Amino acid sequence: MKLRNLFAVALAMFLSVSPEARAEDPVYGVRLLTHYKKSLTKSGLGVGGWLILPNIAANANNPLFLVGPSYSGKGYWAEAMVGYRVDPSEEGIPGGDIAMVNSNRFQLTPKFFGKPVNVWGNLQFIGLNKDDVIPYLFLMVDYVLPDKRALIGLETENYFNLPGAEGTIDDTAFGPQLVLPFDGLNMIMAYQLHTHDAIPNQVWVRAMYNFGGPK
Repeated sequence: MKLRNLFAVALAMFLSVSPEARAEDPVYGVRLLTHYKKSLTKSGLGVGGWLILPNIAANANNPLFLVGPSYSGKGYWAEAMVGYRVDPSEEGIPGGDIAMVNSNRFQLTPKFFGKPVNVWGNLQFIGLNKDDVIPYLFLMVDYVLPDKRALIGLETENYFNLPGAEGTIDDTAFGPQLVLPFDGLNMIMAYQLHTHDAIPNQVWVRAMYNFGGPK
């Protein structure tokens, strides 16, 4: 069975599991990301934007909107963006609260390294309009298989100053990652080991669609 067919079967099995079963350890999550990037000048200056649903599997649909300047070069791009996250109110109604966000994202492709290596990162600050800002760091490093059939590597996802039951906590996670690229669409699967006792290990499926930039 081809790798992409195997992934399709695994994804169908995952989505068929009831929410109650997915709530058991490890926790499962599904994130949807849409990325737009367009160069406006020959020097590589442009604009980038994101629309993100953080975790539809947990019904945590506080959408994140980001926009800002971008810069592209041979095999790389970087973005410095601002936006907001729409959080639910105390009654659970979306739109009850707004968290201002600064997000700084970049990608280094094999064209940049001259080797089959891909690096993608995001340094983000959530809640700039609130008393306690939550720094967030995500980094993935992958080896690109021949003909770009798949990317295999590691990721780390980290939250700092995160509100918890007994004050704030810092949560660091790391684990293996598999990326299956299609036309403009990257399907990303990862298993994360979390270092904080209050945070369970997590399995993630992410769908990221790119309207521009290196794929």
